[in-house]
Amino acid sequence: MLRSLVELHLPNCNLPIPPFHFPSLNFTSLQVLDLSNNGFNSKIPHWLFNITRLSSLDLNTNDLQGDIPDGFSSLNSLQQLDLTGNSFLGGRLSRNLGKLCNLRTLKLSRNSISGEVSDFINGLSECTNSSLLEKLELGFNQLTGDLPNSLGYLKNLRYLELWDNSFVGSIPPSIGNLTFLKELYLSSNQMNGFPESFGQLSAIEVLDLDENQWEGIITETHFRNLSNLKEISLYKLSENISLIFNISSHWIPPFKLTFIKIRSCQLGPKFPTWLRNQTELTTLVLNNARISDTVPNWFWQLDLALDELDVGSNELSGRIPNSLGFRFPGTVDLSSNSFEGPLPLWSFNVTKLYLNNNSFSGPIPRDFGQKIPFLTDLDISFNSLNGSVPKSIGNLQQLLTLVISNNNLSGEIPQLWSNISSLYILDMSNNTLSGEIPDSIGCLLSVRFLILCNNHISGEVPPSLKNCSMMDSLDLGDNQLSGNIPAWIGESMPSLSILRLRSNYFNGTIPPELCKLSALHILDLSHNNLSGFIPSCVGNFSRMKIEPPDSVEYEGSLQVVLKGTQYVFYSTLYLVNLMDLSSNNLSGEMPVELTRLIHLGTLNLSQNHLVGKIPTQIGKLEWLESLDLSKNKLSGSIPPSMVSLTFMNHLNLSYNNLSGEIPKVNQFQSLKDPSIYEGNLALCGDPLPERCSEIDGT
Repeated sequence: MLRSLVELHLPNCNLPIPPFHFPSLNFTSLQVLDLSNNGFNSKIPHWLFNITRLSSLDLNTNDLQGDIPDGFSSLNSLQQLDLTGNSFLGGRLSRNLGKLCNLRTLKLSRNSISGEVSDFINGLSECTNSSLLEKLELGFNQLTGDLPNSLGYLKNLRYLELWDNSFVGSIPPSIGNLTFLKELYLSSNQMNGFPESFGQLSAIEVLDLDENQWEGIITETHFRNLSNLKEISLYKLSENISLIFNISSHWIPPFKLTFIKIRSCQLGPKFPTWLRNQTELTTLVLNNARISDTVPNWFWQLDLALDELDVGSNELSGRIPNSLGFRFPGTVDLSSNSFEGPLPLWSFNVTKLYLNNNSFSGPIPRDFGQKIPFLTDLDISFNSLNGSVPKSIGNLQQLLTLVISNNNLSGEIPQLWSNISSLYILDMSNNTLSGEIPDSIGCLLSVRFLILCNNHISGEVPPSLKNCSMMDSLDLGDNQLSGNIPAWIGESMPSLSILRLRSNYFNGTIPPELCKLSALHILDLSHNNLSGFIPSCVGNFSRMKIEPPDSVEYEGSLQVVLKGTQYVFYSTLYLVNLMDLSSNNLSGEMPVELTRLIHLGTLNLSQNHLVGKIPTQIGKLEWLESLDLSKNKLSGSIPPSMVSLTFMNHLNLSYNNLSGEIPKVNQFQSLKDPSIYEGNLALCGDPLPERCSEIDGT
């Protein structure tokens, strides 16, 4: 029976590991074998190479290991081979594999194949009457080197996927020979050059060239015969621009694109006139393209139905009409330009709207929430908007992020939050909002970032905020808040990593419950009226004891005072470990438990009423870069262990009652400004004018 079997399909069957050798197997007629998704976790068994009539072999997603055997070269009838998704399958692509001249589909993506592809491609190109290969997938491997010129001899290729490797150099000039090629995926490599022969790819429909190191100049020649092109993506996250489009303003493209995604390539300074006949666009991204121009009227009149419009990070100016149409769910990004006039209101279908960093002015329309009711993300920060926050924002029941900071908004924060329960970022900072924090903000059960700093908000922190148990960052600084710091912050917000309450009118003591916040790495309670002792439990802040995480963690943005200067941190905020309790009425001694926070970077206890000695073990804070203990009543000598603080580059011990000689070694050799030590009458030694021998009376 096995001799006459032609097709065998056993995918997703949880088959046991196949034997490496199977001498008695007799599949003499078998042409199609599918053993995919069985998780064999073994090497490719050699008995497969005895089934010489195989035309289709599918071994994808099996945790196969080892190198790809040369035995595949014996399967001369093979037309389809799929080894996708075997992450431990490695080795190099040999010339022998390239001898499978009947192959039409070869899928080797998502493996650990390494080395160059020249031998393999050269082998394919030497097939008599040329290779029949139509689909080649090598993406998500560890392939390196240049693409060989022999690639252009695979003239039957329709689909070529090489993304997420480490290919370098230029696309070979022979690419122009692939006149049947419809889709080309080269993203996430290290390639740098485009040959003009690119313009001969007359069948090409999709070009994915993202995240490479392209350089040079692109002209009309590179596109001259691409009459079937529908999608082009040249997207690069880096701001560095090394590829320049030099295209005549009179050029009429041979294609009608539906998808354009270009970022960090120079298209300007003029707005590209070749877009004028691109009337089928659904996605248009021209981000960071050095366009310094007004958007021409003909663009707004193209009658497009867009999924995405992104012209952010240019120098575009002028007013925005409401005429553009969008399909659901639509994304609009006009950020970081010079657009002016009132906020544009587009159709119901817009779900993500980024208008930040422009010059829009006037009030937020009162019916904003009715006009665009399906918004999930809204950022209109850094404009010149005025007036109050409209209550219609409460209609945006699907809103996830709301950023309206850095405007001239005034009035009270409205009670509108009970219907926006999924909101996780709320940033209303740097306005002139007044009144109290509304109780309904406590309905934001998913909020992680609540940023209300730099306003005129008064009253006490509402108890309803204890419902916000997922809070990561709470910034209420630079307002007029009063009362005690709520103890429930330490009990109801276990994930809190940033607590910034500086520059308010808080009084009472620092609640020891805050010490339960094991994830806290920024604590800023400075410039309030706090009194009492610093809780000894501050040594329990676990995050300040360990190195910052290796991977980037999003924590929003934050104004932080470091070394006496105010900075705004964005993507690197997760690396900052800070405790600032300065400018209060704190008393007692510095708790020795502070010295457990060995990864603390900034410690500021200045302008309080602290007494006693600086803890002798302060040298354990080996990551400390900034230490300010000025304007207290500290006494005793500068602890010898402080010479171990080799990262410290900002120190202020002025106006205390310290005595003895200033250390001379390590970082103290560079801390030579006398103002660091002034106001300590019994302190002596360089850089102060008082010599220690004079003070000692010798």
